[in-house]
Amino acid sequence: MTSRTDEPRDQEVQALGQVLELLAECTEEGRLARAQKLAAKVTCQVAEDELIIAAVANYNVVVDVENRRIQHGCRDFQGQARKLCLCKHVAATLLALEPNRALLIARELANGAQPVSGVVAAWRLEVITRFRLGG
Repeated sequence: MTSRTDEPRDQEVQALGQVLELLAECTEEGRLARAQKLAAKVTCQVAEDELIIAAVANYNVVVDVENRRIQHGCRDFQGQARKLCLCKHVAATLLALEPNRALLIARELANGAQPVSGVVAAWRLEVITRFRLGG
């Protein structure tokens, strides 16, 4: 028998499981496994309802929910973006969010995905390059 204090935790675990299932439709198994390991190292600079800006392994990830756009710049993302699929840094960013928040975004991503090919159609994936302040 679970107590009422266990219910929120159980719901978070369930939401995280659903996020993983949905992200599996948007990237391949190996990338998702690496994303799970990276998730604890994600630092969110901005985590608002409509905008997430995070630092992941020396890269920036921008998830613009309102405009359905993801911006990132790792080499893997450059190749994956052409196929409209996610890299490990983007998946890790989503896994680092509060599970119910991640679930909302993952649902939107997967709704545009074709489960067999992992194609994310409804969102724009834009490659950005790193820049340094001061030139």
